[in-house]
Amino acid sequence: MNRVLVVAAALFALNSFAEDDAEAKKVATTYLNALTGQGDEAGKDLLLGGVTMNAQLFALENYTFKSKDPVHKEEGDLAHAVQAMNELDKAGRSALTKLMGVEAVGDDLKMTEVSQADAAKLLAPTREKVTAFEKNHKELAYVLRVGKEVYWHPKNPMRAVLARAGTQGKYSLEVHRWVIQTVEGPAKTPREWPIRVVRFKSNKLDTGWKILPASDWNAE
Repeated sequence: MNRVLVVAAALFALNSFAEDDAEAKKVATTYLNALTGQGDEAGKDLLLGGVTMNAQLFALENYTFKSKDPVHKEEGDLAHAVQAMNELDKAGRSALTKLMGVEAVGDDLKMTEVSQADAAKLLAPTREKVTAFEKNHKELAYVLRVGKEVYWHPKNPMRAVLARAGTQGKYSLEVHRWVIQTVEGPAKTPREWPIRVVRFKSNKLDTGWKILPASDWNAE
């Protein structure tokens, strides 16, 4: 009897995985068809965080799915993830203030020169927070672009997602990544680039399947 239950559970998990994979690829296809004009422009609304001006204007001549990475899934403690983000932000602000040598004196700012060695020392606490974030919340750190300059970008949509997700309970995250090939220009030059479909869930929020933006503000 236990064997039957185990097999049934395994089949259910496989079916669920296949459904998620199919749904994620459908979202990617809908978005890409919008970029090439093969589908409705509304497909661009699948971008996480909404469509910016640059994303609205972005277009492709063609595309093919070249390869797919293994699916990445993660469940974690939401309160700990939010705390990790807040600690990283605090360390970043502190390091930036010290690095710039800014001291508030009334309405004036005093600037001091910082050597490269001193800058490395100042940024060390930030790197420690990055390492801690990646260790405890690997996939969340990946979609947040923790450790990259674009993590701090005001258009980073995952920062807004985490801000709306609440601070209690668990979160779940699923990431599907394909390599897309396009053939561009008169020379028909092939180019490869990634497209990521993500879904984040918490007690207060479910993003649904969304395209993690890249073309608008960072390719990686």
